[in-house]
Amino acid sequence: MTSTIERRRTALRRSALSSPMQHLLRFGFLDGTRTLFDYGCGRGDDLRLLAQMKVPAAGWDPVFRPDVDRQPADIVNLGFVLNVIEDAGERRETLQAAFKLARKVLIVSVMLGYQTKREQFAAFEDGVRTQRNTFQKYYMQDEFRSYVEKTLGANAIPIAAGICLVFKDGVEEQLFLLARQQVRREWRLLRREPDGAAVASMIEDHKEQIDAYWLRALELGRPAAPEECPEAQSLIRLVGSWRRVHEWVGRFFNPAEFEAAAIGRQEDLLVYFALGHFGRRRPVSELPDRLQRDVQFFFGSITKARNAGKRALFATGDSARLEEAAAFCHGELGIGVLNDDHDLTFHQSVLGECLPLIRIYVGCALQLFGDAGSVDLIKVHLQSGKVTFLVYDDFEGAATPRLIERIKVDLSRLRVDFFDYVGEYEPQPLSEDREGFYQR
Repeated sequence: MTSTIERRRTALRRSALSSPMQHLLRFGFLDGTRTLFDYGCGRGDDLRLLAQMKVPAAGWDPVFRPDVDRQPADIVNLGFVLNVIEDAGERRETLQAAFKLARKVLIVSVMLGYQTKREQFAAFEDGVRTQRNTFQKYYMQDEFRSYVEKTLGANAIPIAAGICLVFKDGVEEQLFLLARQQVRREWRLLRREPDGAAVASMIEDHKEQIDAYWLRALELGRPAAPEECPEAQSLIRLVGSWRRVHEWVGRFFNPAEFEAAAIGRQEDLLVYFALGHFGRRRPVSELPDRLQRDVQFFFGSITKARNAGKRALFATGDSARLEEAAAFCHGELGIGVLNDDHDLTFHQSVLGECLPLIRIYVGCALQLFGDAGSVDLIKVHLQSGKVTFLVYDDFEGAATPRLIERIKVDLSRLRVDFFDYVGEYEPQPLSEDREGFYQR
């Protein structure tokens, strides 16, 4: 197709990592153990910054690096490329080509924009022609996710507005989703008083191995398997067999902390399995080894685990149960601001402290929108099937934080709407004491 669109003018200069790369960094993908290929790297600013971080990365661009081979990598980034391609067929082929190169995961990002934004420009093909004579295809969040999934035949996992991950390996995908639901808890290693001087001496002699095992068991919420514990062989030599290790080590610690860890881990897994039934996540036939152990210990079988998740998901459709859960979170757990039976609003950092029902409800919204870490406040609407995410300008530091973005997710319609409060809008100041949105 002949076009007068000037694609080269869409490549921007930047001094910091692009938004997709920042999200890869936040989720631990840029630790230097995985290779990365930037498909449509522009002027290569991300590549320069990744090199400084010792991340093995390469990139290709049709304008600025046309002679570089397009090569497979663990991670492939297709950052803000699809939205500047005016030919729908080429756009689809580009997405498929990038996914083909990804060994483990593809990260795709596009520009979002709704009707008011599109109306600012002249219509061209299925997008708009900008004043700089470039093309932009503005997507809606749900439209973007659907397009990626239909084109690739794989799950698209939103991690932010206009950014999603597509995994090649179902096991890798599950590990990522599982990690998102695992609440990071602080453990105190509460010890029992040693039974005599000989026991105290033995504990002191092997304190490093004993503490390491117990901390791992607390993280798992169950006895650790040998392959989950680097100290396994030394503990086996000490105790005689691995089957005796957990009981033996457990004698030296307060059992209440382990019981709390088991409850917390089972709740994390319940949220994970509940969200597996929501939306369009495709089923997988193989479970990661760790998840197999979790399922056996906490549920007995994968069928029981999935059924428990399904029941928990269906419970979120009962407004009376949602009200009860919100009242408990606020009254008993000291979380957030409760507006009668209408809504519960809290800071995103305390989401993991909420009851599983609230976590599942919010988790459904996040499957459509992205990640809670990119917002400040979460408002759970208890009657209307909606969740609102609020972003403020310097929520932690400003004397009076001002609202700059609101994202409303309608779970009944699987729709995400974005509203910004910048430019012609007067930012709305936070009307409540911000401390009330945390956990008391």
